[in-house]
Amino acid sequence: MGALRHAIRLPALVAAFALIGAAPSARADLLVTSANNGSVLRYDQTTGASLGTLVPSGSGGLTAPFGLTLGPDLNLYVADLIGPNAVLRYNAATGAPLPAAGQSGATFVPDGSGGISFPFDLTFGPNGNLFVTGAASNNVVQYNGVTGATVGPFVASGSGGLNNPASLLFAPNLGGALLVASNATDNVLEYNGVTGAFTGVFASGGGLDGPNGLTFGPDGNLYVASVNTDSILRYNGTTGAFIDTFVAPGSGGLNNPVGLRFGPDGNLYVASDLTNSVLRYNGATGAFLNTFVAPGSGGLSGPRYLIFTATVVPEPASLVLTGLGLLVLAGYGWRRTTAG
Repeated sequence: MGALRHAIRLPALVAAFALIGAAPSARADLLVTSANNGSVLRYDQTTGASLGTLVPSGSGGLTAPFGLTLGPDLNLYVADLIGPNAVLRYNAATGAPLPAAGQSGATFVPDGSGGISFPFDLTFGPNGNLFVTGAASNNVVQYNGVTGATVGPFVASGSGGLNNPASLLFAPNLGGALLVASNATDNVLEYNGVTGAFTGVFASGGGLDGPNGLTFGPDGNLYVASVNTDSILRYNGTTGAFIDTFVAPGSGGLNNPVGLRFGPDGNLYVASDLTNSVLRYNGATGAFLNTFVAPGSGGLSGPRYLIFTATVVPEPASLVLTGLGLLVLAGYGWRRTTAG
């Protein structure tokens, strides 16, 4: 565990019908993984007020949740770092466990599948499959996005110097390249988004020490949580060149920043691990705005990653009408594009 310094300072109609009854409403919540008490908590996206526990500790096997994301099916996928060493799936509206076929609890990707060890963060790729970083196995593994079955190693262990990988994301502005935060080597590495081959160091320098969370901003640039300097750094989203320290060290009480996201309001939200809070910063200037989620609110302890997500609202009464509408639209070659 000593190496984990960032964790311790710590064909298409079928798919369309799968979304029926789970259409997102206009409202969105903020979901945060609370690693120290093994839960996923929910907050009002506008006020930061606690809306309760979405996934309680132990539900479906949940022990130490880190990265989380919404899948193309609008369900919630969670990387459980230590306990089941797996990826778990839940209904994003109710928190109910949704295991893959043949699995139990909430297991979507079973313990150690594909050679993953300490799954840290996860994202769905352009091909619809799930990609997960292994913090202890120093790799990225690809899984079938529908079944959870292992497709195979995507980024081989240690490729390009990858050591203690944390966050990952695909970069459309880089031709779909995959970027991975290499925590122990203090840089962000770039890999071919189709083959997983190493293509170079994308971002480094500027005082980056212990990179963890990654996100692109509205300006198209890359924002990186520098865990060991308690700051957020900004890099050119195309070249990777260092631009500036966007959030100054310790600004607003920032201590051990992990996950970060730009919210619906255009501002930057950061999980401040050691203060058990979520802090908000001006999305244009990086100036501290407020403590959005108060320390310990709703039981928050050890916040790791966060996402804003459209609330899933089942609408069973509209099932038939929606299905008929999809059939008609499909007949005219209609395509629906979603963004995660």
